Amino acid sequence: MAQRAGLGPRRLEAVAILLLLGAFRSGLGAEGAEAEALCGVASQARVTGGSSAVPGQWPWQVSIVYDGTHVCGGSLVSKKWVLSAAHCFPREHHKDMYEVRLGAHQLDSFVPKAEARSVAQVLVHISYQQEGSQGDIALLQLSNPVTFSRYIRPICLPAANASFPNGLQCTVTGWGHVAPSVSLQAPRPLQQLEVPLISRETCNCLYNIDAKPSEPHSIQQDMVCAGYVKGGKDACQGDSGGPLSCPVGGLWYLAGIVSWGDACGAPNRPGVYTLTSSYASWIHYHVAELEPRVVPQTQESQPDIHLCRSHLALSSAPARGLLGPILLLPLALTLGLLHAWRGL
Repeated sequence: MAQRAGLGPRRLEAVAILLLLGAFRSGLGAEGAEAEALCGVASQARVTGGSSAVPGQWPWQVSIVYDGTHVCGGSLVSKKWVLSAAHCFPREHHKDMYEVRLGAHQLDSFVPKAEARSVAQVLVHISYQQEGSQGDIALLQLSNPVTFSRYIRPICLPAANASFPNGLQCTVTGWGHVAPSVSLQAPRPLQQLEVPLISRETCNCLYNIDAKPSEPHSIQQDMVCAGYVKGGKDACQGDSGGPLSCPVGGLWYLAGIVSWGDACGAPNRPGVYTLTSSYASWIHYHVAELEPRVVPQTQESQPDIHLCRSHLALSSAPARGLLGPILLLPLALTLGLLHAWRGL
């Protein structure tokens, strides 16, 4: 049997140092790989009401610019792909006129940590027809991959069977009006608003209070609602395509995409979002590298129909604080985080 040669003390010391260096480097590599792969991670400060976000707080939020003007929001889901709303991309618009800005915080100041990309292609869901219809979702392929950083990171995509419980506090973000026809003032920092999820059944009930027959108020299977029954705080005329981010198990998931709503902050009219999990298969079909993530069930969803029944008595009373009749407004062009209208 062959005899193995022993290692002297000096050689053992050298081997130990090399092993330690290797472990250190592999640790750095693992950390780097994790930073590359892990979605839905960001430094978070608690959101209370509508307020300005902190730089890097929502690193998946992007600004979609058309012909030099911010028109919609979107969510970074990988190095090369962004999710937004279908109605942000009218057929008459040319792809080459779009630009996606990532890592931005204030729209009026472009900082070195931010990046900009042109759009290689836009994939709009075939079922989208008009405001309020199904299929209000679009995929954007960036011209070149982005570099992930503290300010640019992807959000997690929920799997098809994902279920977010009623009442879960999520956050809608974007740039835009702070009230109807009142623009966010310069330097236009990213705004954030915490909103609870509302079941489809309850949302349908709410939208049928004082509903006009000529207006579509059907909350369809691919939609989810979030907001306040009393109104006063909502997404306003704005940032369609932006994210409704929901925290589950320490990660943030793209539960919804800002889609449409009635007026801004009107009573019984919560915001309506495209339910991202409904399109998990469509997303994966077009972009195989995008793997939706299973969302852990941390709590049971409780019925919330009482939110509507307790307000049915108000159905015959005119809504206060609205300028003119309630209209179906796509939440496009800008996102306004409407604070309570006091004194109206």
